[in-house]
Amino acid sequence: MGISRSVFGTLESGEIVDLYKITNKNGASVSLMTLGGGIQSLNIPDKNGVLGDVVLGFDEPKYYIDPDFGYQGLLVGRFANRIRDAKFSIDGVEYNTPKNQGTWTLHGGGRFSFNIWKAEDTTDHSVTFSFFSPDMQDGFPGNFKLTVKYTFTDDNILRLEYTVLSDKKTVANPTNHAYFNLSCDTSKTIEEHLLKINADRFTETDGDQLPTGELGALKGTMMDFSQMHKIGDRIDEPFRAIINGVGYDNNYCLNNREIGKMAQAAILADEASGRKMEVWTDLPGIQLYCGGWLKKSKTAGKNGSFVTYRRGVALETQFYPDSVNHSDFPFKYVEPNKEFKTTTEFRFSIL
Repeated sequence: MGISRSVFGTLESGEIVDLYKITNKNGASVSLMTLGGGIQSLNIPDKNGVLGDVVLGFDEPKYYIDPDFGYQGLLVGRFANRIRDAKFSIDGVEYNTPKNQGTWTLHGGGRFSFNIWKAEDTTDHSVTFSFFSPDMQDGFPGNFKLTVKYTFTDDNILRLEYTVLSDKKTVANPTNHAYFNLSCDTSKTIEEHLLKINADRFTETDGDQLPTGELGALKGTMMDFSQMHKIGDRIDEPFRAIINGVGYDNNYCLNNREIGKMAQAAILADEASGRKMEVWTDLPGIQLYCGGWLKKSKTAGKNGSFVTYRRGVALETQFYPDSVNHSDFPFKYVEPNKEFKTTTEFRFSIL
């Protein structure tokens, strides 16, 4: 097991993007970049022991900073997902955030994802990245530091430990936006993958996919993944929370969820390769997104692969979208000078 460092490339700004590769004792590896603190590749064995890269992405850094390419593998902060009307209040004080999509804020405005993170520490099996955002940057209160420690174990577990520290009461909803394709064959869509999500309810949304505040029942609907089945079985069925032609881009409310307590959120599997991935988190929600907003043209990815429509599935652990505007959603504020921590694990094995 060990770690190596190399130069991934240079942005038009002249900033150098470094790549840190962790290899475990079995030869599986993860490559992490200082750009957006992101996952650039993740090589996991199939049922025959053959390694394959299970995340979408690019061979050049410049493509990662284009939001139209879907935040491939990048960390997201300060607040992942959507904030309605790009505003929220804390203790009676209103804060206004970037309207970077429609009339709302998406992924905090994108600053955390599209900039260079500091590599603070490395070990043989981990890399720790950090990003600092000053008070009121993008409208968010508090001198805010997000630190993410990636650990890759000999058991093929990729652990992400997030730590937030702010000098003012503020909000945080960090996540990682990797798109997984366990078949490693992006000539095919993600629709043949099997999926299970441990949720009975979801956040109801309006026509802009912004939460209404209501929670809907999943049982019997095309969004129900309480029993494992193929993603493509019902992805194009009409449903009130689904935009026609896009498919799944929805928050699932995880069952019996206590904030801060780790539990299994989802299982993704590919029968042909035998690869299986479990998602574990201590947060109450997970966003299922199957790349339905990505271009349908063959956008070049890594080694001739495709970053395009439905070629990967993102499973983004999170607080519910727009939690800052819904007092009955499960949420935890960041208190001044008190660390807020959350952990997500992607656990890989064979069916």
